[in-house]
Amino acid sequence: MKKIFLLGVMLSAFFTALCKDIVVKNATELKAANNNAQPGDNIILSDGVWDNVKMDFTCKGTASAPIIVKAENVGKVFIQGKSYLRLGGEYITVRGLIFTKGQAASGDVWEFRSGKKYGNNCRITQCKIDGFNNADKFDENYWIAFYGKQNRLDHNTFLNKTNIGVLLAVVLTDDACRLNDHNIDSNYFGIRKPLGSNGGEMIRIGVSQHCEFYSNTVVKDNLFENCDGETEIISVKSCGNAIRNNVFRECQGAVVLRHGNNNTIEGNVFLGNGKLGTGGVRVINEGNWVVNNFFSNCRGLDFRSPLSVMNGVPNSPANRYLPVRDAVIANNTYFNCTSFSLGEGADTERSMQPKNVFIFNNLFYNDVDTTLLHTYSNMDSVFLSHNVISKKYNMPSLPGFTSDYIRLQPFAGKFIPTTTSSAPVSFLPDYYLKMQDSRLRTPLSPVAGTSLKKKMQGMVDNSWMMGMTAEKKPTVEGNTFKVKRQNCKNEEELRAALLTPDRVDIMLTGKSYSLSAPLLTNGYKTISSKGLIKLTSKEELPNAFTMQENGNLILMNFNAELDGLNVKNFISTKDKGNVIHYSISAVRSSFSGLKANSFFLAEESSYADKILINNVIFRNNKANLFVLKDEKTDKGYYNVELMRIENCIIENQKGYLANLYRGGNDESTMGPKVFFTNNKITDADADAPLLRFYGVQYSLLQNNFFKNSNTNGAIVQYEDVVRGDHEQKNNSIINSGKIIDNKFVTNLK
Repeated sequence: MKKIFLLGVMLSAFFTALCKDIVVKNATELKAANNNAQPGDNIILSDGVWDNVKMDFTCKGTASAPIIVKAENVGKVFIQGKSYLRLGGEYITVRGLIFTKGQAASGDVWEFRSGKKYGNNCRITQCKIDGFNNADKFDENYWIAFYGKQNRLDHNTFLNKTNIGVLLAVVLTDDACRLNDHNIDSNYFGIRKPLGSNGGEMIRIGVSQHCEFYSNTVVKDNLFENCDGETEIISVKSCGNAIRNNVFRECQGAVVLRHGNNNTIEGNVFLGNGKLGTGGVRVINEGNWVVNNFFSNCRGLDFRSPLSVMNGVPNSPANRYLPVRDAVIANNTYFNCTSFSLGEGADTERSMQPKNVFIFNNLFYNDVDTTLLHTYSNMDSVFLSHNVISKKYNMPSLPGFTSDYIRLQPFAGKFIPTTTSSAPVSFLPDYYLKMQDSRLRTPLSPVAGTSLKKKMQGMVDNSWMMGMTAEKKPTVEGNTFKVKRQNCKNEEELRAALLTPDRVDIMLTGKSYSLSAPLLTNGYKTISSKGLIKLTSKEELPNAFTMQENGNLILMNFNAELDGLNVKNFISTKDKGNVIHYSISAVRSSFSGLKANSFFLAEESSYADKILINNVIFRNNKANLFVLKDEKTDKGYYNVELMRIENCIIENQKGYLANLYRGGNDESTMGPKVFFTNNKITDADADAPLLRFYGVQYSLLQNNFFKNSNTNGAIVQYEDVVRGDHEQKNNSIINSGKIIDNKFVTNLK
């Protein structure tokens, strides 16, 4: 035995001696290195920028001697331009590359395959993808596509995906990709802004047509932060997966058991921090467990509730909603969260109630809300027992809840609820068996103290970030800008100031500005005027201002006479859009005399984070004001996430005020959201409703005054294909048109 051991040591030393470092400086050398690499070799990419490089690795290492492809120094190799990474070999590890300032040369950015060869036992670690997006928002691709088996993604950073498509997809095309045992762990997933459509998930495991296959993928120990792309943060569409010990911080969405059976969601921390739309777990299908999780200040509703158990579709096709069966929801803690829902989504199609659902040993603390849950279908086969709720709640009509005084205990710089209540085992025969399952921890102790403390501390010490010592955890807001102030007396100076990359506060010191071409906005720009100015143009222009991607235009104390301006639109995106994540604000300003198609036009495929209009006077204009109606594919696309028109005066208006369209029956987004409040509208007339909300997800119409406006038509029309949430309060209507409402409109007192 001793001789065999010594022989093994000698052989290991021999093969180690044969391993070599292969330093490469360009794509040609990289290709040759892949062809010649042997187990244990290191392929080292020289520091610097690698432009337009297609990285295909089909070499084969071994479990004891993997082939390592790495940066000369971690974080100093930048992959840019049209590039990609493909792993189609065995036991390959890639380390320390940064993908930025580019897009995939074709297909996805990283794939665990090369051509038809799947990668197995491969690993990507300490790498980063930041803003590596296709130029066209609707040019769909993944950033990471898993194929093969037993691959690992760990200690990487992913930021700012803006084009449509799941960030990370586990593909189950054939048997070589199923029962895969992939590991996705210790990564940072951050800052995905609302996409304005479906297809904004961070992770998807499988697809509906493969939902009956087992993937056995583990997603653990990751930090998800401000992942707001759509209602599903992680979409599970296969069987046998585990989502374990992750932190979800301020993410507008939920972990969704969308398709597939026998999945486990356990030991996760959901920190909503009061952010609207922050959810928890949505349950669909059979045999799924939600246990030992901690939910804090999650404020999502309906589909995004901290807990949402769906109604199903009878004889459902794979891509709809299979009924919930044999689910366990136990040992979870809910701290100051919105109410949860049972039978969510019940309608004429989703008519099958949940069956054989066990909800026990959960703790619900709240000092804000009084409603614990909503039920939307028959609960005869939902079994609740030994759940403890705080005294603030109204006792629900369903049995299985005990009201108790719950104290808050300081813990890891925060407070968590604790109780001395016991959880006796007297339920149903199945309850005893389920209590013995290894996935359950001590009753009413849903997250082990050391685990929760470690997660909370990790959010501070960057333990989820890629292994770069200089890396700082990114933030969504609050970046420090150096503001440049500039006076502009003519068009040339104004045009130049708008194109600078700096944040600029522009003061118009002249009295008249003649435009020879549209003014292009770039970055963060504020424009003010000294008194009333005139904007004119000799030739017809498409727009006065053309919004560009990530532009932020603020018109503040901007007072303009526009009767000499010959334009189709005052503000617009470029033709056929694909301008995304821009914002427009007008504050304490006035616009008069405009003769055009519109004051603002959102072209098809464009998407604004927000449009904010406050204390603005629109007077004597012959133009529709806000036109956001051209997304006619009926796939749930829309043009603005948040729109506020408040405290405005609109007089002698010829043309409608706003038209927003979001078609189709997709339910994956929160927007658009519209606030139309405290406005005074007199003598407004249009050939359409003054305000038309089609598919708007939320609207508030409050404290508005309509007089002598659209007397033979409608001042407001609501249209919804799926559902919406519309509120009206304290509006005055004098000698004006009617409001055409629907069942989703609530008149508040």
